Amino acid sequence: AVSGMGPDWRGVIVGNLATVSLSLALGFFGHEMAHKAVAVRYGYRSYYKMWTQGLFFALLIGIASSGRFLFAAPGAVMIQARHTTAEENGKISIAGPLTNLGIAALFYPLTFFPGLVASIGGFGVFINLLLSLFNFLPIGPLDGRKVFSWKPKLGIGMLVLTGLMMFFGT
Repeated sequence: AVSGMGPDWRGVIVGNLATVSLSLALGFFGHEMAHKAVAVRYGYRSYYKMWTQGLFFALLIGIASSGRFLFAAPGAVMIQARHTTAEENGKISIAGPLTNLGIAALFYPLTFFPGLVASIGGFGVFINLLLSLFNFLPIGPLDGRKVFSWKPKLGIGMLVLTGLMMFFGT
């Protein structure tokens, strides 16, 4: 055994890696691809720009903290448009956090299974609610600022709803 670790430390690391990797991959890429899909529907060119160091850092921190702490910035969808309306920008922006809410709902049934499956489900719910809540904040370049600019009541409602889901659901 490695100093202070029991004989199953490899299983813990593999379990954490599986939990963090699956949850992050679905949550982050689902969020970004939702932005891309809505932008393309409006006829805008869009592409995903990956930041490899951000992805590696997010996985490393997630694994090391057993999913208790996470900072993820592995890339973003870039949209090429000369001019978007507040409505178009709002709809493109809300697509990401709404996708995270849907992914959290998909992970939720896994929490009723034993062992690693429950861990994956619980972390999947947690990380997707956290991604949604964080992105609904009406600050800086986050999605929430664009949603609030388009429909302030919708922005407030989504922020409160997601906050309540995070508080009561995790």
